[in-house]
Amino acid sequence: MIREVTTEVNGADKHDGRNWLLAILLLITFGTFLVIAKHEVDLRLTRAGGVWSIEPSTLPDWFPERFEGHLDSLREIPSRVSLQSVHWQQQVKRELSRNPWISSVQRVERTPDGIGFSGRFRRPSVGVRCLDGWLLADGSGRVIDRQTGDFLDSKWGVPEYIPMGDGQQQNQLAMANSGFILEGLQFEELFSLLSVLWADKVFDRVPGFLHEISSTVEEGGAHRWHLHTTAGIPLHWGRSPASTAAAVTTSEQKLDCLRQVLELRHELTGSSNIPGISLYSGEEPLVVDGHQ
Repeated sequence: MIREVTTEVNGADKHDGRNWLLAILLLITFGTFLVIAKHEVDLRLTRAGGVWSIEPSTLPDWFPERFEGHLDSLREIPSRVSLQSVHWQQQVKRELSRNPWISSVQRVERTPDGIGFSGRFRRPSVGVRCLDGWLLADGSGRVIDRQTGDFLDSKWGVPEYIPMGDGQQQNQLAMANSGFILEGLQFEELFSLLSVLWADKVFDRVPGFLHEISSTVEEGGAHRWHLHTTAGIPLHWGRSPASTAAAVTTSEQKLDCLRQVLELRHELTGSSNIPGISLYSGEEPLVVDGHQ
C-alpha cells in the first residue's frame, strides 16, 4: 500500500512540473509578444506625432522650389491622425482633401518612414496681382494660394494679370485667401480666355513666352484682351469668348493666328519695328498699331 501511494505521489509531481514549465513558456511567449506590440505602437505613435517631409521629387514639375503657403500645412497631417485607428487611411484622405492644393487622392499607404500618398495637385491658371503679392487661381477663378512679393515666380509657368478696379476691389483681393472666387465681368472674360489658351496647351508648349494678359476698355464698355510676350510685342486677341459683344472672328481662328506667331517667336525677338500683332483681323496675323 505504501508503494502504491508513493508511486501516485511521484506521478503527480511530474505532471505539476510539466504544467509549470508550460506556464513559464506561455508567459515568456506572451511577454515577448507584448514587447513587440508595444514597440510597434511606439513607432506608430512616433510617426503619427511627427511631420511629413515633402520631397521635391513628389511635387509636379511646375512647382517652384522652397514654396510654402498652404502646401506646407500638408506636413502637419500626421500629427492630427492616429495610426492606431482602423480608419486611419480615411482620416488621412479627409485631411488631404481639405488642402486647397490637392485635387484628388488615389492612394494612402504605409512607408518605411511613416505614411505617404499619391494624388493630383491643382494647377494655377493665372497669377492675379493684389496689394501684397499674387493670388494663384485655378481655371474656375478659385484662389488656391498666395505668393508674396513684387514678382511672380516664373517656375509656375502661368501668365500674370493686373486687374482693373477701384480701391475697394483691391482691398477685397488683398483679403482674399484660398477658396475665394474671383467674380465680376472682367474675371469672367479673363478665365474664359484662359480656358481656350490652356486647352490648346499654349503655356506648356511655349513656357514663359506669353507672360502677361491685359485688357483695355472700348467706348461701349466692352473689353479687348492682349497677350504680352517676352519678345516685347503685344498680341491683340480682341474680345473674350465670354464677351456679349459681337466678335469679328472665332476663338479657333484666333488660335490659328496665334500658332503662326508662336512658330516665328524666335524671329520676333528683338524686332523693335513691330508695335503689335492682331490675331483677330483675318486668317493671318496682322501687324498693327501697338495700342489697338
